Amino acid sequence: MKLKQPEIKGFSSFEKKKLISKPTPMMAQYLEVKERHNEYLLFYRMGDFYELFFDDAKIAASHLGIALTKRGKINNQDIPMCGVPVHASQTYLSRLIKLGFKVAIAEQLEEKSLKSGDKKTSKIFKRDVVRIITPGTILEDSLLESKSYNYLLSISFFKGEISLAWVDMTTGSIKLQRVEGVNFKDDLLECINKVEPGEIIVSNDLVKFNTIKEKLKSFEKVTTQIPNSFYDIQNNKEKIKTFFKNSKIDYSHNLSENDISVIGALINYLELTQKKNLPKIKNFEIIDKNNFMQIDMFSEKSLEIFQKTNGEKKGSLLDVIDKTKTSSGGRLLRDFLKNPLIKINEIKNRHDLVEKFILNLDLLKRTLLLLSSLPDVERALSRISAKTNNPRDLIMLALFVEKSIELFAELKGSNDRIIKKLIIDHKIQFTALRVGKLIRKKIQETPPINLNDGGVIRSGVDKRLDDLRNIKNLKQNDILDLQSEYALETGVNNLKIKFNNFHGYFVETTNKNTDKLKDCSKIDFRLIQNTINTSRFQTEKLKKISLDIENSESESVELEMKIYENICRQIGDESDCINLISHTVSFIDVISNFAILSLERKYTKPNLVQAVSIDIQKGRHPVVEESLKKEGQEFTPNDCVMDGKNNTWIMTGPNMAGKSTFLRQIAIIVILNQIGCFVPSSSANLSVFDKIFTRIGASDNLSEGLSTFMTEMIETSRIIDGATNSSLVILDELGRGTSTEDGLAISRAVLEFIIQKIKCITLFATHFKEICQLEKKYDEIKLKTLAIKRWNDEIIFLYKVVDGISEGSFGIHVANLAGINNSILSRAKEILKQIKQDENFVLLNEKDVNFDEKDAQEFNEIVDEIKKLDLDNLSPKESLDILYTIKKNYLS
Repeated sequence: MKLKQPEIKGFSSFEKKKLISKPTPMMAQYLEVKERHNEYLLFYRMGDFYELFFDDAKIAASHLGIALTKRGKINNQDIPMCGVPVHASQTYLSRLIKLGFKVAIAEQLEEKSLKSGDKKTSKIFKRDVVRIITPGTILEDSLLESKSYNYLLSISFFKGEISLAWVDMTTGSIKLQRVEGVNFKDDLLECINKVEPGEIIVSNDLVKFNTIKEKLKSFEKVTTQIPNSFYDIQNNKEKIKTFFKNSKIDYSHNLSENDISVIGALINYLELTQKKNLPKIKNFEIIDKNNFMQIDMFSEKSLEIFQKTNGEKKGSLLDVIDKTKTSSGGRLLRDFLKNPLIKINEIKNRHDLVEKFILNLDLLKRTLLLLSSLPDVERALSRISAKTNNPRDLIMLALFVEKSIELFAELKGSNDRIIKKLIIDHKIQFTALRVGKLIRKKIQETPPINLNDGGVIRSGVDKRLDDLRNIKNLKQNDILDLQSEYALETGVNNLKIKFNNFHGYFVETTNKNTDKLKDCSKIDFRLIQNTINTSRFQTEKLKKISLDIENSESESVELEMKIYENICRQIGDESDCINLISHTVSFIDVISNFAILSLERKYTKPNLVQAVSIDIQKGRHPVVEESLKKEGQEFTPNDCVMDGKNNTWIMTGPNMAGKSTFLRQIAIIVILNQIGCFVPSSSANLSVFDKIFTRIGASDNLSEGLSTFMTEMIETSRIIDGATNSSLVILDELGRGTSTEDGLAISRAVLEFIIQKIKCITLFATHFKEICQLEKKYDEIKLKTLAIKRWNDEIIFLYKVVDGISEGSFGIHVANLAGINNSILSRAKEILKQIKQDENFVLLNEKDVNFDEKDAQEFNEIVDEIKKLDLDNLSPKESLDILYTIKKNYLS
């Protein structure tokens, strides 16, 4: 269960004893820090670089493609070293985190004092780890997907109950869910799949439970084992009280011991990795899955909601309908799809809002324009509360507030009662605006990325800060005066006063003038360095000016930090207001996204009905429709009308005819309806479904040793156990993974059970035409197929759902389309003809079959001839001549 990553070795006790040669003070400090963080790659700050040593250096150099060098020796052995620039470190961190590594960041914790005037002080400044970055504790935008959450998930198992708690540090929300009952192991998987964690933490003891261990096997790459003590119930009771002490969050729910254990472990891990700079947690919520439509992981996969079956996100439902303008809006839309609504009033409210935006087209356009300029304030606020010291996050916050207030003003001008409900209370707006004005007044418009660089606070904010900054300007004038004075006294006109980080300010002259400075009686020029062409000198006056400037710079940065921290503290006090505005703006973004989709793609507003039913007229598959549009083709729409009396469709027909597309589009239209979006149809009357189960297409799970048929039966079992009369069940090709007799028997038994016991709306697609005979037994059944058209010996699929039973599966025709060898196709037709003539036909005692290779050879010759043609330069007559030649030589 441990995260698989290349081993990071430190020094064992034995190896430390072997270190006969004493390490340098700096290396001794490094070894002490590394020993406390031995399981992480250690980024050790030294000046403008993060350095890595020993095995850390070898690993980082190998995976990052950077040079492996050396620094010093221990026991006459070179110390491997590599480094990355601090300003570019996030690029390298991103690559390491994606590879599964965890990285400890060690910073210098004190500034060099210059008041002593000793530039060459040998003092080793204190360094320690200020943060540990793991896949589930990332704060940086550059390391995250903007429209996806990055959850850290904690799991605890106690007395037959599983509790899960998860948090996205960048948005600051803890959620809790309990899993119990006879299917708790499968429900655990469902919950993990819904959360999509970036990292899972579990106790060392948890993985000893084989049943749990087996279920977590597929998440091994993102799972981290942590000490059992992190889950200690007694300690965690106090931990939770302390953590939420100064928060407005109501965590006084009836938490079980297991809940306390799992939430406490989450907090403990955050404190371990973030040290003292935890981002503010603004929400706490207990999730009840029964408050939302349930879509199990198999159905989510087969419907390609978040990614296609090949793993690509492009071409999924989310990809096609996500035109949100903000990152937080994109995350909320994803959440909508994870948790469709089941309360009619809530769904209607969303539909009504979408309709109002469509009817107010000018308002919709202005809203979309304003949303386009909004930064991701949710994540910016988290970084501010975690003290990451990026002043530009404050500018992002100010911009967000200003644009949000402007957006609310637009909504207010609409004069529509429903739209006006979206407007945040004026007092909250005023509070947020006050924060924005505070930032604009005190922070530079384009501050540096790093607070330590200075120049963040505006002039006029603090008199002492202004005075410190003026010292440098005044002293630099003194330096110019000194340069003129020194040139005059020595007679060296090309004498210059320069600056570097080691010496500070110094006098530089050419070597031929060195003696003139040494011999000067009025000024004590002290030689500090010779180069090939120049000599460098220091004087008491210059030294004092240099120290005054550098001390003023150091003090001004220190003062800026205090002012900045005070501003961040004031922002933190009002962060609840800003978060409320952020959530509202995200919601507006999703609703306006639904509106523009509906306008551009001609989606219609569904009518919600109480009785369990589906009435979709000219429904379309949103993903396939958009794909066809790009190719200049039109989608063929289809109707679907089902209710309590006619709640089961048995569908037959070839796969290439569009059966699977039709099945999926019904489920997707239902989902779109229940997230509050309009649907791709000419009209739709829909009830609210509590669950959707789909089993479409064959698949296996070889990683767990499950065959196609076993996987099929497991998924079917979940459907039978979980479906209610308010569910939507879609089964395609059930029983195809085993023998014909067994498959037919199982398919019929499952369908009869659904009709008699569950009584839900069911779309049952099958190649077993014998099952269609059930129509005579059950009034609930309607037989449906896909229309075809015959043209000579060809079959044309019309993609239209019609009443009846398919003439056949047309497998040989599909094989032909796929390019199967002609001789094989001819033989298949012969066999099929014999089977139809004699249902007891078997392939025994037949004479050997000799495939005629002539057809295949001629086909290949024709293909070769066509490949040689230069189509762009052929005249119509030449094209006709070529066709006559092919007909004469091959087809006569």
